[in-house]
Amino acid sequence: MSQNRAQLAIDHYEAELRSRRTGAANPIPDHGRDAAVFVLFIEQPGYTGVVMMRRPRFRGKHRGEWAFPGGTREPEDSVLLSTAFRETEEELGIPSSAIEHWGPLEPVTTVGTKFRVWPFTGRLDPTAKIIPSTAEVDEVATVPVETFTSISTRRHIRLHRDGQLRDLRAYVNDGRVIWGATARILSQIFDQPGGISDAVTGGTAEVVGQ
Repeated sequence: MSQNRAQLAIDHYEAELRSRRTGAANPIPDHGRDAAVFVLFIEQPGYTGVVMMRRPRFRGKHRGEWAFPGGTREPEDSVLLSTAFRETEEELGIPSSAIEHWGPLEPVTTVGTKFRVWPFTGRLDPTAKIIPSTAEVDEVATVPVETFTSISTRRHIRLHRDGQLRDLRAYVNDGRVIWGATARILSQIFDQPGGISDAVTGGTAEVVGQ
């Protein structure tokens, strides 16, 4: 993707996500197990990407999973957008001044922990320095948006948990498997009318989470 096309791509997603009327503009926590994350678009040389991080592999409720920066609401967070900003700075060292907030998406609920996760979208200043927390982040990656729009990178994962099997959306990129609530958030952005249908999704299902 040329630099000009990368700029056009990020402008397209900004216009689309700003125009949406999904979610609450500034949701107030009322669920008891609320969390918030930021889906951050960034223009890189020759492509537009989404900032993602991998949770620590050996601790935490979602260990080893690829996710967006974010986390659980704290009592001092009057609104969930504040949670997303605070957690993004705690995990990746990104201040709110480096983020241009576009708007919210619909919340999703995690399968195992039953957290209601509120996603917010925005653009990250490409000059911002990312300083991951060694306690909360194993790896940071900028994943090209083509990962989420291409048939060849789409998969279904078969999750075996609590005696039930669930088929879940997933994406693959350079050895990474992005699934669960994170994949469902991404599908709100990239699965639009006229886009790629689940009927033509490629890939072999895996069984995980025994």
